[in-house]
Amino acid sequence: MLGRLLAGAGAIGVLGIGATALRWPAAATLTYGIPARDEDAFAYVRATAARDLVMGAFVLWAAVAGDRRALAAGLLACIAAPAADLALAYARSGVVPQLAIHASGVVGVAGAWAVVRAGR
Repeated sequence: MLGRLLAGAGAIGVLGIGATALRWPAAATLTYGIPARDEDAFAYVRATAARDLVMGAFVLWAAVAGDRRALAAGLLACIAAPAADLALAYARSGVVPQLAIHASGVVGVAGAWAVVRAGR
């Protein structure tokens, strides 16, 4: 139950992040420490926003459906996205405060995965 609640709350947050990045891509680039202002860069931001929307929708579905195995598998797969974001942003910008959001995403999703995996 706790795992489903954590995963569902996280999924709603990721859906919000995705929706926000679709609407305001320039602001979303700041979370990578790489401010951008051109439409070509916004295409990539919108692609990651779409990815976030798909991940959030799947995890929310699995949490609401109560499918613990699907939820655990979805969360495990979703750890890769913020980890990749963190690695790529670090490689481009070095250590910047904005990386904390990606690091917290890795830790948060991993924590929810561990709770779901433990059957809680």
